[in-house]
Amino acid sequence: MIHSEKADLRRKMLGLLQEAADSLKEKSRLIHNCLLALDTFQRAWRSERLMSFVSMPSEIDTTHFFSGRSMIVPCCAAEEIVPMRILSLDELEPTGNLRILEPKLAVQQDGSRQVLPEQIDVVLVPGLAFDPLGNRLGRGRGYYDRFLRRLPAGALTIGLALDTMIRNQIPYGENDYPVKMVVTEIRVYGTEP
Repeated sequence: MIHSEKADLRRKMLGLLQEAADSLKEKSRLIHNCLLALDTFQRAWRSERLMSFVSMPSEIDTTHFFSGRSMIVPCCAAEEIVPMRILSLDELEPTGNLRILEPKLAVQQDGSRQVLPEQIDVVLVPGLAFDPLGNRLGRGRGYYDRFLRRLPAGALTIGLALDTMIRNQIPYGENDYPVKMVVTEIRVYGTEP
C-alpha cells in the first residue's frame, strides 16, 4: 500500500517540479538565503564540514555552494552513499540512468578524498516532497535513508524543497529515515540543534 502511495505521489511531484521550472532558480536563491541565516549551516560551511547533493535541473539548485571551494558530495557505490571531497565542480561527471553528477573515477580512487560520516556536521538532502516532521519522499532507491542512519546523532540533516513540495504527511515505512529540518523559499520546518 505504501509503495503505491509513494509512486503516485512521485508522479505528482515530478509534474509539479516541471511546472515550477521557470521559477526554480529564483526560489533556489531564496532557499540559499534562508540556509545562510542558520548558524549551524554557517559553521559547517566555513569549516568545510558541509555535505550537499549536486542538483539536477529539476531540483533545488545547490551549485552556488560549490563556487571557489571544496565540498563534500555523495558518490553512490554498491547501493550506498560514500561521501567524497571534491575541490571544484570540474571534478564531477554525469553517471547512471539519471545522469547525476558524481566524482570522476580518479577522485573516487584517491583514498584521501573519502570523508567519514563523523566528519560531517550538516547534510543537504534532496527530495521530491517532505512533510513538516521531516519525512521525505525520495526517488525510491533508499540511498539517503541508508546514509542518514550512519551519521552521528548531532549531525543536522536539512531537506531542500519548494514550499509547494511540502505535504501534510508523507507515506513512510520502517526503512524511511526523516531529516531534522526542511528549508523552503518561505519558511523553515524544524529547529536548529
